[in-house]
Amino acid sequence: MPPLEYHPDSSELVQMLKKGHGGVKLDDEAWDRLATWIDLNVPCHGTWSEYRDIRGEGRERRAELFKKYANLDLDPEVVPEGAAKPPKVQPVKPNPPKPPTVRTVQCSGWPFDADEAKRRQADGGPPTQTLDLGDGLTLELVRIPAGEFVMGDSGGWPDEWPVHPVRIGKPFWMGTTEVTNAQYAAFDSMHDSRYISWYNKDQNKRGEPVNGPTQPVLRVTWDEAMAFCRWLSTKTGKRVTLPTEAQWEYACRAGTNTPMWYGSVDADFTEVANFADKSLNGLTRRDSPDWIPTIDTVSDGAIATADVGKHEPNPWGLADMHGNVCEWTRSLYKPYPYKADDGRNALDAGGMRVVRGGSFYERPKQGRSAFRWRYRTWHKVYNVGFRVVIEDGPPRQVASGAGE
Repeated sequence: MPPLEYHPDSSELVQMLKKGHGGVKLDDEAWDRLATWIDLNVPCHGTWSEYRDIRGEGRERRAELFKKYANLDLDPEVVPEGAAKPPKVQPVKPNPPKPPTVRTVQCSGWPFDADEAKRRQADGGPPTQTLDLGDGLTLELVRIPAGEFVMGDSGGWPDEWPVHPVRIGKPFWMGTTEVTNAQYAAFDSMHDSRYISWYNKDQNKRGEPVNGPTQPVLRVTWDEAMAFCRWLSTKTGKRVTLPTEAQWEYACRAGTNTPMWYGSVDADFTEVANFADKSLNGLTRRDSPDWIPTIDTVSDGAIATADVGKHEPNPWGLADMHGNVCEWTRSLYKPYPYKADDGRNALDAGGMRVVRGGSFYERPKQGRSAFRWRYRTWHKVYNVGFRVVIEDGPPRQVASGAGE
């Protein structure tokens, strides 16, 4: 397994705390302690009886086998002296969430409905194009028109504040789906997206496969995603790259100002997105508790990733902008307001890069149009893939820094 694949940064707990949950602020030592706590699967004495009743004569049988095969005369359920539980510590309760300052942001011609989205898309020529990857493989893209929108979410996390207008100064093309395993294999035939582990003991298979040809590619670093873009640029003669964070959110919204392009976070997402639903509980096998947070009123049949394009696309023809896999963007993780000319989209700059959209492992609130997270550029994450864009020439830099 690559280093840091299941790092604390990919856990909901750490994401909430680093996003400012309850105003909590931890120093370096506290973060180190928390990461250690997670890595060790919470502190314990190594006994079953701390957490559950031992059935039948299991305790006696363990002691018998220790004596017979290890010549150890001990009861493994006894907590040694000096290992008693520490005094009860009163938790420090976080402060109530501080409501954001809600601003009324005017943005000319936005929001707009699905019919208007389609009209704008068709108002610049053919709305689709196809790239030939060779050996019968193609990659479909749709035209995203230039325009303005309000970026961020006043009801979201502090890193989504303040909401602010952003101008997308030039149209661009975006992949209708996330890059698939088969498409990525045309560039790197050795890559394997592998499996998502099943939970519980005594498994006879590696887990849930996510390496099917039409499933989205996973466990690719930002550096590898950019290398794929450079390879495809050379192959096609077009400027293929990752979307900026602003391009991604603008394309995802497709004219909407709601949390999801299809409405609220509470909407039934069966036909439009692959989030953590009842099907995800298929990872917790047999008598393992269904401990993964899910929306159990929805079931789309996909335990992990679904084949790309399975779900209904947004008005611009983009499928799985919400859910399935998180998607790398070109942008560094920097505070808002978003400015295209502040170096956040420089390819040679150091720092963490933003991922967007949420995945099969997360609930809708973590896959909203405005939701942001970030990873190291060399980090292979079990639920992160990417999609590509085509731009005509270098990104347009706007003097005000408000758009691109």
